[in-house]
Amino acid sequence: MNGSRRHFLQLLFAATVSHAYGQGVSSHSVRAQARSSPSGKPFRAHLTDVAAAAGLTAPVVYGGLERKDYIIETVGCGCAMFDYDNDGWMDLLVLGGTRLGATPESAGTRLYRNNRDGTFTDVTKSAGLDVVGWTSAVTVGDCNNDGFEDLFITEWGHNRLFRNNGDGTFTDVTKQAGLGKKRSRWGAGCTWTDYNKDGHLDLFVSNYLGFDLATAPKPGRTTNCNWKGLPVNCGPRGFPYGRHCSTATTAMAPSATSRMRPASIVPTKLTVYCGCRGFRR
Repeated sequence: MNGSRRHFLQLLFAATVSHAYGQGVSSHSVRAQARSSPSGKPFRAHLTDVAAAAGLTAPVVYGGLERKDYIIETVGCGCAMFDYDNDGWMDLLVLGGTRLGATPESAGTRLYRNNRDGTFTDVTKSAGLDVVGWTSAVTVGDCNNDGFEDLFITEWGHNRLFRNNGDGTFTDVTKQAGLGKKRSRWGAGCTWTDYNKDGHLDLFVSNYLGFDLATAPKPGRTTNCNWKGLPVNCGPRGFPYGRHCSTATTAMAPSATSRMRPASIVPTKLTVYCGCRGFRR
């Protein structure tokens, strides 16, 4: 009797855990730490939303408004503040997405130039950054050592590398740098880092999921597309995980458009290593 009862409880527990994991529920075994006593010091920090007054009113488009059938529509994207024109004032890059089907006019990434008076001007088109895609993250760095900040943007599909030409414009040099791959990936976090201390920025890119619209199931179609009996978009459970990639600068050439410092060189080729076995150490 005891043995059958134990067996019954084991089966019940296994079924419960399996069902929870099927809905995408993660285990959580961390105990909450006790809250420390208040310091008694006044907290005078205060933030005011000045986006409208600064001219930052354009919406960030990412997926449908009424419903989102796929996980690609739910993740959103990031932004970066950097001085792209070297005038000493921080400018703003706001990533954007799109929608399945017809692409809205307001979709895409935006670059705002700081007017030095508390306002910003949209210079996306004149800067050559008027591209539309399912962007994720951006990392800013001077990858060609010419004194101007360049941009690497991750996306679902294919990532992009934009070289700062030093004249207020950017050029997409993804293929030239060896980063234009035929295989589609879902780029997520990214960062520039000189991992081998050679004075040239290398690149690390994390990838999220292996996702394909042609094969992705609709909400409610599988166990991973339900949450407590409600049909939801599928994922991340049920999709293959992505493999992270690192890149190393391998070839250099001068840039015809950048205003380079003496003896400055411009890396035009990056070698990509994906998967743990491909990482240089």
